[in-house]
Amino acid sequence: MTSATFTESRTAPGVRDAFNECHDDKTSESPRASATGRLFNSSDVWWWQDAGLRSLNLRLLAVFISPLMIGYDGTLIGSLLTMPHYLGVSPKDGSLIGLMGAGYSFGAMIAFPLSSWIADTCGRRIMIMLGDVIMIAAVIGQIFCFDARLYVLTRFIIRLHLIRKQLGIGSMFVIASCPVLLTELAHPRQRSFLVGGYASLFFVGSVIAAWVSFGSLHIRDQWSWRIPTLLQLFPPVIQLPFILVVPESPRWLVSHNRHNEAKDILIKYHANSQPDDELVTVQYAEICQAIELDHQSQSATWMSWLRGPGNRRRLLLVVFCTIFGSWSGNGIITFYFSLALKQVGITEPAQQTGINGGLQIFNLLIALLGASLVDRLGRRVLFLTSGVVMLLAMVGFTVATEQFTQEARSASGKALVAMVFLFQFGSDIGFTPLTPLYTAEICPYHLRAKAMALHYLLMYAFGAAGQYANPVALQTMGWRYYLVYVGILVFEVVFTYFLFPETKGHTIEEISYIFDE
Repeated sequence: MTSATFTESRTAPGVRDAFNECHDDKTSESPRASATGRLFNSSDVWWWQDAGLRSLNLRLLAVFISPLMIGYDGTLIGSLLTMPHYLGVSPKDGSLIGLMGAGYSFGAMIAFPLSSWIADTCGRRIMIMLGDVIMIAAVIGQIFCFDARLYVLTRFIIRLHLIRKQLGIGSMFVIASCPVLLTELAHPRQRSFLVGGYASLFFVGSVIAAWVSFGSLHIRDQWSWRIPTLLQLFPPVIQLPFILVVPESPRWLVSHNRHNEAKDILIKYHANSQPDDELVTVQYAEICQAIELDHQSQSATWMSWLRGPGNRRRLLLVVFCTIFGSWSGNGIITFYFSLALKQVGITEPAQQTGINGGLQIFNLLIALLGASLVDRLGRRVLFLTSGVVMLLAMVGFTVATEQFTQEARSASGKALVAMVFLFQFGSDIGFTPLTPLYTAEICPYHLRAKAMALHYLLMYAFGAAGQYANPVALQTMGWRYYLVYVGILVFEVVFTYFLFPETKGHTIEEISYIFDE
């Protein structure tokens, strides 16, 4: 087996002392004491050849069910509303359609105050399981909403809305905890790719929802919408039992004085069951020291964000990272997409669906590429690349849209289609895989669950606002509304360049030293 080394970054004195106390007899010959500053790790470079990493990564597959589930659920309602048999909802029922679509976001926002408290108090796994149970109950409730005549009753509309809220609550519990568990449990060498890849799998759920809905569209009764709705049951039903085989976060265990369990998990999965592994020794000491400092310096409340310049900077980055990921123009740029496809001769619904499905697959592949480049190029390079490419695409899209609205020509239509793919490339290569990774890793343990909850609260809030604001603004301002997003993207690039620190090559405990002196 080929052993690996892990680059040492800035390490606190207490951690260095803990390491040296454990390794006094071999300081002169250990890799850590050498000029290269690298820690020896017993795990194999190739995870599939290492029993510990192989077991850990296979167990973590249960966590990766979540983005598939959220991508499917988040995309499904838009597909269902196009079906003629869907509860007899008329396309003219604008307020009802808006209420049903926004119910998912409202439910997630309702769960926001509870999610971080449950994750920090009961554990990351319990939080995920609770979310799965809520989502299963919500889906069952949706399946039995089959009598369209009940829509005349206000109580049924409220009941349906509450079911959508319930689904959103369950999703918030799941998505706010899964990236945290993945960040805190993954081997340091694999953390960036795993968390970045986790975020990328949202597109898989979206693709499945789109194609399942397209396939069931040909069913001429209420099963046309019940089948896609019923399939929502499979991800939480599968994840619920398998999440039990995923180890609990070592950071959470240490914070609850279960030190032996935490160290055993690190030794078993990060060091191939070698108790004297150097990386695990330093990693465990860093975790203990960081959580002890958290307990000594401040209580884990929402006011902790305002205590000290380091936490205030973290809060600023969490907020703006979410804004940049949600309001860079991802939703608005697709407004003219179907019109552009028709103009270039792609008019058949099957053809348009195929291109949209191809775009989602393109999104997935580019996002996975971005996740694989995180530790090679660094976070800043990918964030800046993402912002610059989206800015150039938005400028090109604005010009093409102005030409397209004046005279619908084939050339401008082709330019619009090209700019959509270029914009999505920019979004997917950076912000898609990096946003949950960066949000989780820049925050210390006592703020990490709160950071993810805040991130998804803002994401859902901005998404709900965009659903209402964008159509109105486009109707009022036309193509000039895209200039607003050009300005946002210019600010995004400048903000990222000056205020986003690089975290490449650091453990999540060492990243704290970038913010807290």
